[in-house]
Amino acid sequence: MEYLKERMDIEQQFLAYDRTYWEDVWGSRIGRCGRFMDTTILSPMQFTHYTPGGIHSPAAVAGTTLQIYSVKIKDLRGLNWPLRVYGVIAARDTVDHNRNILFSRSEFNYQELNEQDPYLCLTGPSRAIVVSGHIDFEVELQVTDGAQSQTLISCRERYGSTDAFFSSLASVTDGGDGRTFLLSNQSCTTEVTLDQLDRSLQATIMGVRVNEGPWPFKYGCRVVCSWSSAAPICSNDTTCRQVVLFDHRGKGMRRGSDGYLHLSRKVISIESYGTLRVSIESYGKSGRHIARKDSIHFPVQKCQTKTLTCPVGDGGATEEVTVAWSLLVKEKVYLSLVDCPM
Repeated sequence: MEYLKERMDIEQQFLAYDRTYWEDVWGSRIGRCGRFMDTTILSPMQFTHYTPGGIHSPAAVAGTTLQIYSVKIKDLRGLNWPLRVYGVIAARDTVDHNRNILFSRSEFNYQELNEQDPYLCLTGPSRAIVVSGHIDFEVELQVTDGAQSQTLISCRERYGSTDAFFSSLASVTDGGDGRTFLLSNQSCTTEVTLDQLDRSLQATIMGVRVNEGPWPFKYGCRVVCSWSSAAPICSNDTTCRQVVLFDHRGKGMRRGSDGYLHLSRKVISIESYGTLRVSIESYGKSGRHIARKDSIHFPVQKCQTKTLTCPVGDGGATEEVTVAWSLLVKEKVYLSLVDCPM
């Protein structure tokens, strides 16, 4: 416990220093990255409009990215389940040095976590997290009981740093559930499950909707994505780990305008070959098991969009999924350079 308190003091001192440094360097007229709290405005579809073979922008690359699978709260110290959690989790890469929001909720829109389901409902990243240097994870979470709030965790950790100071603070492990990145304080541990993908690009799930037939999700559904080097058959290795885009269990799942599902997440990182599988899983009456699973397989592209359909449910309904593909932005400054044939 003393170690955690000492570590928190060190981190708070670093946060104050690092913010000043960021504002002096990246917030300057030379850095031109805006303000410290600004969020990234780069689009995950930056190069979607290009045609195959015609992407000549010096800013467009297939590079190394982080795929975030989940974030959970564990190892409570001095607190009890359930927790009503709100706040922000963000990642900063060196593309534009701005915040890429993974989770964001106000006090009036808290998420209740319990010991059986301690996972935060992620809404990001809003674009791929590019590993061309270190990645800073910032966690500012609070808990509320309706009358008052208190800090659950407030810290910043650096992923991919070769600096001895940051390496000593960071905790990265590789296990059966994938690579985990731990952020801890005296109250809890925040566990980020992720993978580092080489030669990757970004895919945006623009829409998932029921465009024909009756509403097939009487007891809710889940939408997940996974990648396979060959597909459509998925093995048990890490290439098929799932990214949850939408999860609603039980009755009361509303049909959106024109049959669209309101996805929690839309952007994923994916290696630049193979197949992206989008699966729509219909829950059974209990809400605990999957009664039916329907999948659509998209060959990976570097640009443009693709729309495919598949039957879903037992009543003759059809599901339509649209995916937009784009290469990564190497660095924001490169976008100001004129495209030229290569």
